[in-house]
Amino acid sequence: MKRPTSNLAAFFLIAVATAFFVSMPAVVSADGHAYVGESKCEDCHDAQHEKLDIIGPGGTKSDPVSVWMKDPHHKAFDSLTSDWGKQAAQKASVADPQADGAMCLNCHATGVGGNNPPDPSEGVSCEACHGAAADYAPRDKHGEIGNDPAKMQAAVALGLIDMRKMDVREQNCRGCHVVDTSKRPCYRASEKPFDVHNDQKFKHWRDNIPPI
Repeated sequence: MKRPTSNLAAFFLIAVATAFFVSMPAVVSADGHAYVGESKCEDCHDAQHEKLDIIGPGGTKSDPVSVWMKDPHHKAFDSLTSDWGKQAAQKASVADPQADGAMCLNCHATGVGGNNPPDPSEGVSCEACHGAAADYAPRDKHGEIGNDPAKMQAAVALGLIDMRKMDVREQNCRGCHVVDTSKRPCYRASEKPFDVHNDQKFKHWRDNIPPI
C-alpha cells in the first residue's frame, strides 16, 4: 500500500504551483481598459493644445475636438428625447431611453457597461471610436506613434483602436450602424445605406496620415 503524502510534501507542491501561476502574465481582455472621458482627450487635442493643422469638413483649419463637438454623434444622448427618439423607444418598449440600463444607451452613450464609463451626456465621444483610453492616453503611449508600426501595435495592445485601417474602422462603426431594428429600433427606413467613407463629414484628422 502506498504511503500517504506528508503534509510537508503537499505544502511544497502547492507552493510551487502557486508560484507558477502568480508568475504568469495577466491577460487583459479588450474590454478591460478603463474609460477616461472626453475631457482627458481635450487636454491634448483641443484648440488650446493642438496646432490647427487639420482641414475640417467645412474646409477650414480646425482641431479634432472642435470638429467632433459640432457633429451629430456628439449629441446622440440628447437625440433620445427628440420626437423620433421617443417613438423609437416606445416601439422597443423602453420607458426612458436615457435611464441607466436602457438598451438605447449601448449606442447613444460611450462606454456603457464598461470600466469607468464617461457621463452619458457626452454622447458618442472620442473613446467610442478610439477605444477606452486609460492605458494608452499617456503621451508616450500614443502621442508619439507617428508612422511607427511597432508603437501602434503597442498602443493597440493598451486599448487603442487602429482607425487608420478602414476595415477596423468599418467594423467598429457597424457595431451601431445596423439595419436590424431589434438591435436598433431607431433605424429609419429612409436612411441611406451605411458607408464608412461618410466619415469625411466629420473629418478631424490630418491628410498625411498613412495606414501602418
